[in-house]
Amino acid sequence: MNTTRTARATRAKIAAALAAGALMLTACGGSSGDSDSSLDGTYYIKGVNGTSELGQLVVKGNTVSHHEYTCDGVYEEPDVTSTGEFNKDRTQIIWTVAGDDSRNERTGTESISTSDTSISINGNAYVCDNSAAGKALLGAFKAKCAK
Repeated sequence: MNTTRTARATRAKIAAALAAGALMLTACGGSSGDSDSSLDGTYYIKGVNGTSELGQLVVKGNTVSHHEYTCDGVYEEPDVTSTGEFNKDRTQIIWTVAGDDSRNERTGTESISTSDTSISINGNAYVCDNSAAGKALLGAFKAKCAK
């Protein structure tokens, strides 16, 4: 098997998966306003659940989804992806479809805080993909996976 071709295919798969998430929403809101769209965007965190290199939080209106990535692409184990929604005052995420995977920490209700460029879940900051920190995080992840 051609390892160069395999490496290129893997990198292409990762880039496509990350781009798909980023294309869904490109703006990250902030802490201001009561609008359901004020936090819309794609957010990332380095390492998640001890098994994935990158966690992704996608916010659209009142809906939240959480995905995990390894260098091979979206973590495909069953029941890892979780979905949820914000509570009325947007201080908590209520996970309505929490993955059954034992490594999945996205269960029940979790407290959040927000800034102009991040959403923190129980103190763990997910940074907006178009912020300086988000661009650096995604660049480092892509570089790591390109090796």
